[in-house]
Amino acid sequence: MMNRFDRVTSLLLMLQTRSVVTAQFLSSHFNVSERTIYRDIRTLATAGVPIGAEAGLGYFLEKGHRLPPVSFTTDEAASLLLGEKLVMSSLDADSLNDFKQALNKVRAVIDSSGKDYLSSLEADIEVLPTGSHFPIDDVNRSNQDEGLSGVTDQGRGHAAGHGPFKMQRVSNSDDRWLRECRSALVRRQVIEIGYAALSSDHESIRTIEPIGLFYYSWHWHLIAWCRMRQAYRDFRLDRILSFSPQAEQFARRSRLTLKEYLKERPDQDELQEVELFFGPEAARFVGEQRYMFGFIEEERHQEGVKMRFLTHVPEYMARWLLQYTDDVEVLRGDSIKAALQQFSAQLAAHWNDKSKLS
Repeated sequence: MMNRFDRVTSLLLMLQTRSVVTAQFLSSHFNVSERTIYRDIRTLATAGVPIGAEAGLGYFLEKGHRLPPVSFTTDEAASLLLGEKLVMSSLDADSLNDFKQALNKVRAVIDSSGKDYLSSLEADIEVLPTGSHFPIDDVNRSNQDEGLSGVTDQGRGHAAGHGPFKMQRVSNSDDRWLRECRSALVRRQVIEIGYAALSSDHESIRTIEPIGLFYYSWHWHLIAWCRMRQAYRDFRLDRILSFSPQAEQFARRSRLTLKEYLKERPDQDELQEVELFFGPEAARFVGEQRYMFGFIEEERHQEGVKMRFLTHVPEYMARWLLQYTDDVEVLRGDSIKAALQQFSAQLAAHWNDKSKLS
């Protein structure tokens, strides 16, 4: 929880950014009681900050009062840089330019070491340009698009909520260690992690040399040289169970840059290109689930929708596709075809055995 000094300072900034704000809003924002907010307001007023109040309206700074220029910490500036990477393919050109100009103003007020930190970090971050990075994007779009629905409670049916196409509340990402990853990347620190891969439930301890952060399929991935595998590996942040930076550093020139890795993709089985064709009925229910499997783009046809994916979990993707039975066709992706054939055979054998017993 934020300490009192930081909270009071943040409260003053909040008053500066809004014409009026209620105690209830501040209480919810800072996760404290309204009584605590009243005390914080009195503290600011005692310190000489001209805070006005109007019953039924809220608190406000008296007209003409302005804070001195705000400075940014390196972590705050780095978080804004991550935001820029995420919104690059989700904004129109003018809005993106405005965002970049705002970030340049942030760069201008941080010290030289912070500027160097951001410059170094910027080369180590990439986002897969899918045109949408957030679950809510597709839910919004489905309200206007008869061809696709949102995520369903039972795979097929209406979106979660009261009736079809209702907006869902989207929680924060469950990816962890972003701040720690940023620091380790800039310093080129060796890291020891505990990792649980999708294909296994048990934790393995890896010593890795990180080269970059890559965002796709709704998750941040740490790309690193794994000393145990003696190869580059893709570690999804929400599956990293422990994260321990080591005192040891490695030479930047000894490893690929993130851009070189993504261009060469030395481990072709890490990211596989898959092309699928969904019939009209199946396409209605794909919805935002497609982003979980590395959706890139779609092409609509009279007979259905062709979609292209970049996935690192072909077997998991095949299990997802089983629900669409004969209304989906694999145009490209031999590993997906093989997995679907294997799972289909297992299902057929399973239910044949069940029918014999009955």
